[in-house]
Amino acid sequence: MRIMYFSIKGGVGKTSLSLNHAIEKSYAYVTNDILSNIDETQLYEYHEIAKRKKRIPQKLTHLKDVIFDFGAMYETIDPKVTHGARICDGVVIPTFTDERSLEATIESYSFIKQHTDNIIIVINNYTKEKKYDYAYKLLNEALDNPVILQVRTTTLFERVAKDGIEWFKNINHAKGEYQLSKTKEVHQQLYNEINYFTGTRNEIIANIV
Repeated sequence: MRIMYFSIKGGVGKTSLSLNHAIEKSYAYVTNDILSNIDETQLYEYHEIAKRKKRIPQKLTHLKDVIFDFGAMYETIDPKVTHGARICDGVVIPTFTDERSLEATIESYSFIKQHTDNIIIVINNYTKEKKYDYAYKLLNEALDNPVILQVRTTTLFERVAKDGIEWFKNINHAKGEYQLSKTKEVHQQLYNEINYFTGTRNEIIANIV
């Protein structure tokens, strides 16, 4: 399974979700950014692609199970995003519920739609149902009923940054970790849903062709 996380806007949880997806599924992780706050030895496989490169190196396009984490670059779309959209089984666009994030999500979706139909939006890091409902309705109306998944706000990512990926892998129900264990289960479900929708839609497309 090859999945790309993308947004033209930073700060919408793209890297947090993509990293944890790679960790949870033991996928390779490929990014066009320099991440200084992760222990790459804890990942199954980790690669950074130099920003000057316009395409994903061939050796990385041949990875069987991989998460690509690509964002915009210098106010423009990194050409590796176009390449990634064409070779990946699906593209995930995370968004928050504020107006700027939703506008960026619509723009990101419209751009990616030129290269693939297999797109999933994740409404991320919300606390109030009304804000989620508003975002869901707006995106449905603007984008003609896309696949939309959701995950509420959590401190899980902050704890992973503080205590490490090994801690994340071994969350248990002891002394105050119960809630985070439930949160981890929610994230596991999210990544399973992303994989499911990606695979199912590709099967449908293959049958049509």
